[in-house]
This record gives sequence, C-alpha cells and structure tokens, in this order.
Amino acid sequence: MDDLADRYADRGVTSVFIYTREAHPAENYRHHRSMDDKRRNARAMVAHTGLRRRVLLDDLSGTAHHGYNLLPNMSWIVGRNIVLYKAAWTEVHDIENALRQSLDGMDRRQTDGLRPLYTERVAWRPNVADEFRKGLERNGPQAVEDFYK
Repeated sequence: MDDLADRYADRGVTSVFIYTREAHPAENYRHHRSMDDKRRNARAMVAHTGLRRRVLLDDLSGTAHHGYNLLPNMSWIVGRNIVLYKAAWTEVHDIENALRQSLDGMDRRQTDGLRPLYTERVAWRPNVADEFRKGLERNGPQAVEDFYK
C-alpha cells in the first residue's frame, strides 16, 4: 500500500492507515487499556512492517472503526462527496484498479458527461495463511489458540 500511495501522490491522493484495535490480542500485544498502550502497539506495528504512510489512532471506544462499519481489514477510497470504493479486506491490486477507474472517471466526467454509479463485486486475493499465522504468533500463543479454536 505504501508503494501504491507513492505512485498516486502526484494525483492528489492521500493514503492513511487508521489503527483501530488489536485484532488478535495476546501476551505480547494486549487489548488497549489506554492511548499509551495503543501508541506503543502502533509503533511496534510500524517498526515491524516498515509502514511509511501516516498512521492515525482511533480512540479507545473505536469511534472511527464503528463509523466505517467494523470491517476487519477495511480499505476505503473517499472522494470529496462520495465513497468511491469500500472493501472488507486490503488487497492492493483491487484497490489500485478501483483507484485508477475512479481517477479516470473524475478526469472524464466533464468532457464525456460521466456520472457515478454504485456496484458491488467479489474480488480475489492470495491465500497468505502462513504469513497470517506468523502474525498471530508474533502477538503470542493465546492469539494462535483463540483464532484456530
């Protein structure tokens, strides 16, 4: 996603990561009891992943997470007055496809008289079970046990 954000920065596209909650808390990364806990975990995530995009922290009540439908690994493309894309999972190729299509439509809306329309579709992503399990293990044995129960 960082590379995608870099490629589209000159088009006025801003990409942020909203850190909402610890999805699989365990011994190493527990539920956040304070904003300091949340900051500490977010910094660890950034250090581990090398994330370069701006990271915003949701509040402890999860106001942003609730506002965006509590999707598990959600991604949104938001225009000035319209949601251009919403997905329940972050899949960079699908997001880039939607971003390209949205930017093309916005570029052509005046000259070609285009109007937005709403669609839903199923997209496909690679199965990254091994990587996912490694992430659970990084959180601690309890995360692995809870997830695979």
